Amino acid sequence: MAFLRYEDVLLQVNGESMLATSASVGVGADTVPVRLIDGSLHRYAPQGGIRGQLSFQHYLTGALPSFLNVTGVTEDTVAGSLGGITFSNAYLTSSSFSVSPYSPVLVNSTFDIYGPLGGSITSNYDAELKRSEYSHGIRSFVNGLGGQINTTLSFNYSVKADRTPVYLIGDTLPDRVAKQEVEIHMALRGNSIGSQLETAGNEANLVCNIFDINGTAPLQKFNCSGQITNQTLEVSAQGYLNGNISVTQAFR
Repeated sequence: MAFLRYEDVLLQVNGESMLATSASVGVGADTVPVRLIDGSLHRYAPQGGIRGQLSFQHYLTGALPSFLNVTGVTEDTVAGSLGGITFSNAYLTSSSFSVSPYSPVLVNSTFDIYGPLGGSITSNYDAELKRSEYSHGIRSFVNGLGGQINTTLSFNYSVKADRTPVYLIGDTLPDRVAKQEVEIHMALRGNSIGSQLETAGNEANLVCNIFDINGTAPLQKFNCSGQITNQTLEVSAQGYLNGNISVTQAFR
């Protein structure tokens, strides 16, 4: 079989085609050698079930799909395929994006996979993806800064969830994968760092409004209500003074 071009490799998650710029999926077996008393190799024994990871970067072409909303997802499993290779028992662990002038918004997502891959490599294409309108930094903005930063140059938003698999005796797939701590982080760059940082941090309630390039209403809003934990000022020759602040929210 010849190599497939990027245009012929389709990523689908829970039946939805993703306008991805890059993607990877892989699994591994956790095995250790078992040796006899004389040091000779007896066999290889598994220490756990097959585990892997799915990661991809895609254009935000509308409201964020429910399976990519870390703060809203339950412990339900996710399934899909990449280039015809199928995966199941996938659980979202992180999602992030950056917004800057004159650039589309790209979302990075990562899933933990429990169990083997299936299917076979096949060529596939979804013509509807080319008709998508994607979100853009030219109209997107942040609310809730108050007097902290008067002019925002760029911002990043990320969410991470800790996942813990629970195995029953004799099973190679987890009975459940519990979602535990969830943390939201935002980093903003602008013309200032705002008021002086206090020992316990400064309260911040931020809302990211994400628009497409022609939109009059936001495609999606992302919230971060937590504490400003870091402030940085920086300047270089032939440049301008920039301020950076970081906000962290313990969501769960």
